[in-house]
Amino acid sequence: MKLFKFNKSRIIFLFAGVIILLLLFKNFGISKFFNDLREIGWRFIIIVSLFLFNNVILTFAWKVLINYRIKWRKFYLLVLARIAGDSTSSINSMGAVAGEPLKAIIIKTVVPFKTGLASVMLDRTVHTLANILLILTGIIASFFLLNLPVYISIGLLLVVLLFLGLIIYIIIKQKQGFLQFIINKLPAKFRIKILTDERRSKIEEIDKEMGFIWKSKRNIKNFYISLIMRYVSILITGTLEIYFILTFINESISIIYSMFVYIFSLFLTSIIFFMPANVGTSEASYTLALKFLGYDSVLGLSVGIIRRLRTFVWSGIGMSILFYFGLINRKEETEDE
Repeated sequence: MKLFKFNKSRIIFLFAGVIILLLLFKNFGISKFFNDLREIGWRFIIIVSLFLFNNVILTFAWKVLINYRIKWRKFYLLVLARIAGDSTSSINSMGAVAGEPLKAIIIKTVVPFKTGLASVMLDRTVHTLANILLILTGIIASFFLLNLPVYISIGLLLVVLLFLGLIIYIIIKQKQGFLQFIINKLPAKFRIKILTDERRSKIEEIDKEMGFIWKSKRNIKNFYISLIMRYVSILITGTLEIYFILTFINESISIIYSMFVYIFSLFLTSIIFFMPANVGTSEASYTLALKFLGYDSVLGLSVGIIRRLRTFVWSGIGMSILFYFGLINRKEETEDE
């Protein structure tokens, strides 16, 4: 399966990100980063381990969305699928899209493929909604932590509310048949060319699986449980990671400041989502956030690189899982499932 395809525009964006990263190194130097990395030492394992907790909680949040009974002794398979699928997003900005079908493929021995695919699409909706709620949390925090002009704060709030409205609209369409809604928006010539009766039937089946979540109060409750679990887990994990990194390099920072730094980076990198692996932009976002809070800007570079190293560790674990299941360098005929 070809997971990572770089076209000309992505190469340009990657090049731009590398330039940003080199400029940061030029301004701040590289010695500070190596000194900070030495200060962390073996405690880097703690930073990496945080995301084992996060992956387990997020897997629980995904499990409640699956319209199929799964034995608890098979729960580990869902954890492996999540780690493997999510590892693609740290390598390629579009990897998250490729990673969703991979999750459904990995768990197909315990969950029918179409049911699994529908569940990961629902999980992606919950993921987006949780990120919007996180950004709203950051905007509310900025009212108290930063001396921002009122018009900037209001503007940011309006942007997030706009995206929140878009997600609510998507949820409504999921009730009615989201994939069919998307297909119907395609140009007629293109739609007629790709949409055979067999494919239309499969799309209808997946839409039906996605729509189950809205069929009863219990299912809707599961949706909100999944959303709360994801929001809380990501908020705690992201905040603690920033807090531990800065504390381990002997910088004093509060939990609330750590939360703001994490959410500010989430907000900025979400806007510039098209940058491959957020190269350069991620490091720049931490630099800006810490500068806003009165810290030395050079700390942002250390935080960004150390977080990237943590990402590489989990990406390596995820790619190893993909190799184990034979999902790299091999075509999966998912349409025949």
